[in-house]
Amino acid sequence: MARHRYIGLVIFSLLTLGMSGCASSTGTPVASGTPTETPTETPTETPTDPYESEILLANNELEEEFLQIALASCAQTQTKSLIVLDSGASGLEATYFRPGEDLLNPENSYTDGPLGDRIANRYTEFLPRLFDPCLLEQQAAYADDPNAPLLEHSVVKVSPFRYVWSQHQGGANLESLNYDVTDGLISQYSTDDNQIFTEVGYTEFEGDVANFFIEYYGY
Repeated sequence: MARHRYIGLVIFSLLTLGMSGCASSTGTPVASGTPTETPTETPTETPTDPYESEILLANNELEEEFLQIALASCAQTQTKSLIVLDSGASGLEATYFRPGEDLLNPENSYTDGPLGDRIANRYTEFLPRLFDPCLLEQQAAYADDPNAPLLEHSVVKVSPFRYVWSQHQGGANLESLNYDVTDGLISQYSTDDNQIFTEVGYTEFEGDVANFFIEYYGY
């Protein structure tokens, strides 16, 4: 009888040890010999180089394409007379600019009204919108900060011959103007609502146009 009790105790002890081993397998896993991998940082992308162009405002190929046209148009005004046709209070008016680097000079322009009435100095305080991108490029050359809000702009090409140029016109938002191109030069600019609708032409500074400046200004 005592022998049977001893055998029962041995079996009970073995069963207890087995159950303890099973319980430990469901707890915290025992560390293996393989070392734990250390997470690595995700590499950051290398910033791309800025668009390189002789035109300071150009940030991409499209902007360079339009600004080349705009600057070429402005260059025409330094060698040829500029004719701007737009609607005045009484009808279509033609404003003539003689060649010169400083078109803000009052002596650089005069206007023919619908009946041939000549109105001098019509653009003494502001230039036709043709020069917006040109003046902005000129300002860019003197800006200390290339990201200055003054230089903010955008260009969209809506057809093979029309670009939409947007820039600040004194307000917080960008204001847009449509520019039509003929033979690589700006030939018209307008707004979508036609509040501004102006045709542009370039002719040699001679004939009646040159004679008027001589008669009116004395040279």
